[in-house]
Amino acid sequence: MYRVQKILSMIGILSRRECEKLLLQKKIKINNSIATLGAKVEIGDEISVNKKIYIVGSEIFKSKIKVIAYYKSVGELVTTKDDKHRKTVFTHLPDVNGKWINIGRLDMNTSGLLLFTNNGDIANALMHPSSKIKRVYEVSIKGNITKEKIILSKKGIDIGKGEIGKFLNIVQIKDELPNTYKITLITGKNREIRRVFDSLDCKVVKLKRIKYALVELSNLKVNKYRSLNREEMRGIIKYLKND
Repeated sequence: MYRVQKILSMIGILSRRECEKLLLQKKIKINNSIATLGAKVEIGDEISVNKKIYIVGSEIFKSKIKVIAYYKSVGELVTTKDDKHRKTVFTHLPDVNGKWINIGRLDMNTSGLLLFTNNGDIANALMHPSSKIKRVYEVSIKGNITKEKIILSKKGIDIGKGEIGKFLNIVQIKDELPNTYKITLITGKNREIRRVFDSLDCKVVKLKRIKYALVELSNLKVNKYRSLNREEMRGIIKYLKND
């Protein structure tokens, strides 16, 4: 028998922390009875989460943690469904026991590296601010970037909605038009890079993520995925242990 939060994490429904919150709120049932913190389940049990039913099958106990890297193209949406029938990243992913959870997002006009996992705890650990995950991007811009603006972008700048945008590092890698920079972030605010450059009177014309934590885009082709190698998985698991 396994604790219910472990099972729901294994099949990618919730992280263990999210599950514990719902258990305290009495929003999870096991075999139609309200589950308590520490409740356990076995094969054949029925788990209800927010009125959705999941049956505990033997295949769940054989499932392994999987993490894949995917090269998102411009125009793809990071969502499982779209009412306008636009293309989404999930149409290119392989089958998995449970479901794929995207680790962070990229907006429709941004390309590059996205990570996916079938484990809620992994997803939560890699997105949680306390993990201080470094994200690296290649950014092409239009506009005049001065030394003063670079200093301001690293110091922190008002990007609206009461938020401060801040680059951990910014290095120019191409000085012909459009100017191209490698930018490192730790925070993951919505459209942060675009909003920082907007505040500096510059415009982002191309944005691609090339690294997330220790995983690099490298030679991965557009709309293709790969499994993480052993070294990358070891690094990912360390974040889980620190969560």
